Amino acid sequence: MTADLLSTLDFTKASEPSPALGMRDLLIGWLEYQRHEFLRKLRDLTSEQIVEWSVAPVELSVLGLVRHMQQMEHVYLAWGLGGGERHMIYGEDDYAGGSIDTIDEDLARYLDEVARSDAAIAVIDSLEGEGLGHGSPLGATLVKMIHEYTLHSGQAHMLRFAALGEIIR
Repeated sequence: MTADLLSTLDFTKASEPSPALGMRDLLIGWLEYQRHEFLRKLRDLTSEQIVEWSVAPVELSVLGLVRHMQQMEHVYLAWGLGGGERHMIYGEDDYAGGSIDTIDEDLARYLDEVARSDAAIAVIDSLEGEGLGHGSPLGATLVKMIHEYTLHSGQAHMLRFAALGEIIR
């Protein structure tokens, strides 16, 4: 793996969004915060640790979670809100798939999907505005994605600790 892509990520602790924001901006702020915290789970890990199934017998790695979240970004946000063609790049092999050789590609694919998701969010003016792909309102979709990130960040947190062999916050 090249360290180029990982070295561009900001692993500093982020601030939670201000509760004084309007509801649309608050939900987008929480989504951005959760995305950032999710990516922070990659810090301090070697390539081997990123792909390791560190909690036996669970066939799950931090990279598997990155792959899964790429698909969630696509289904709920990029395609879900923006429409177009729906595709599941990893199919059923998102959680358990990936290898040291695919880390950069998987991470780049995730970051590209986040950018497409942000573009789809920006087009919908109100929380009640419906997605062109799945037809669900923006507000409900943002809540769903915040839930996905909190769930899978927790999993990544534990996998990270297990891979490191110690708790490094």
